[in-house]
Amino acid sequence: MRKIDYHMHTYFSADSEANPREHILTAINKGLDEICFTDHKDFHYPYCSFDLDADAYFLELQKLQEEFVNQIKIKIGLEMGLDVEYIDEINDFVNAHDYDYVIGSIHVIHQTEFYDPAAFFFNKNKEEAHREFFLNTLECVQTFDCFNCLGHLDYICRYGPYEDKHVDHQLYQDIIDDILRTLIKKGKGIEVNTSGYRDLKTCGFPNFNIVQRYYELGGRMITVGTDSHTSDRVGEHVEEVISEYQRIGFEDVSTFTKRVRD
Repeated sequence: MRKIDYHMHTYFSADSEANPREHILTAINKGLDEICFTDHKDFHYPYCSFDLDADAYFLELQKLQEEFVNQIKIKIGLEMGLDVEYIDEINDFVNAHDYDYVIGSIHVIHQTEFYDPAAFFFNKNKEEAHREFFLNTLECVQTFDCFNCLGHLDYICRYGPYEDKHVDHQLYQDIIDDILRTLIKKGKGIEVNTSGYRDLKTCGFPNFNIVQRYYELGGRMITVGTDSHTSDRVGEHVEEVISEYQRIGFEDVSTFTKRVRD
């Protein structure tokens, strides 16, 4: 199974200062077969402007593709914040450039975000907050077709003013199954985001029980990404994730060119 990192951020994202060249050099050093840059775009993120200068982004990354063409495959992607309040704007932004791969992620719900201190959690117990997150995720995957894979499905467990932030997936399994079935029906995939190993100390986002369920329902489109905002994290825990994919039954990870599966 190929070793890839399909979720990486650079100084083109508002929350990173990383040089893309350093990401590439780290990926080569770690023996990765292919990488994809997926810098952020959200149309409304409180307290932070997640804008992306797509023209400058493509110009710099295309030069790096040419420079490293004989050493590693480099794709140009996007992490698009899905938000049902900005349907036309999101579709127009994605379609304005020839991205190889688009992650659809849920970062904002009703103009509130999750990063502490987060208004999203005000006056909600943990079950209410998590249920709303999964219901919004379902609405987004039903609404949008402009993405290839859903990003970090259960990363809501990273945040919240709760002593125990973990998600009790059984409480929302019906919603999660609807999310997975919708993705499969629409030809979309999921990722395991290895930043969960850092935050949860056990696994990525989502956990492998959800990945197993996706496979049982017929899903076969799968990627892995580190969500690295610094170069030292490129490729982190990719081999562990790939081993779990093989155990579940996946034959290979999925890669993309011009938003079409290779």
